[in-house]
Amino acid sequence: MAMKPLSEVLASMPSEIQATPVRPVAASVTEQDTQVVARLFEQLKVIFPAWQRAFPNPEMQARALREWTVALVEANCTSREQLGHGMRVARQQQIPFFPGTGQFIKWCQITPESLGLPTLDTALVEVRTRRFTHPAVELAAKATSWECKTLSLDAYRPVFEQAYTQLLRRVVAGEDLGAEVLKGLPTREQIQHSPEFYQQTGQRGVESLKALFKRGGLPDVQS
Repeated sequence: MAMKPLSEVLASMPSEIQATPVRPVAASVTEQDTQVVARLFEQLKVIFPAWQRAFPNPEMQARALREWTVALVEANCTSREQLGHGMRVARQQQIPFFPGTGQFIKWCQITPESLGLPTLDTALVEVRTRRFTHPAVELAAKATSWECKTLSLDAYRPVFEQAYTQLLRRVVAGEDLGAEVLKGLPTREQIQHSPEFYQQTGQRGVESLKALFKRGGLPDVQS
């Protein structure tokens, strides 16, 4: 078989290589998710009476319901506390029009500011000064008191934030703040003691040696 000239081979090739489109991975939506969002929709329609401006016919409402379900699942915004908080914020709005998915997801975000509590940075200052303005801050400080004494500020911050977030969710749910606060153990990388910790530890060692010498020196080691 005679080989084709290179120029003929190149001429027969397409000018542009067609790239295979990458299909996005859809969020895993369960039947329970769909039912929850459907009930949510009905409640929002009561709060925002001009909802028909957004969904003038059943087909558009069904399409919007599917989009809302996927958006809430992708944003990991499906817990009872989050949706309940979002509904409380929705009732405070003074507009008749149905909100968008992005707006409602923002309403569902449980933050200290949305609850009238100190921000994370302010709460950390209160931990340092021991002047607490809310029981949630004080309880989070008590639950992480050991980490506060032994970790550097950068390492302590996420430990405190985890405890504080748990208590924020309890405030939203109306649960007992005094229940045990679960916390993850610090990693080896996080265990970086503050300079004050090393200074205090060294000072205690020096004082122990001084007390030992006052009692008559080091004891003899029996072979």
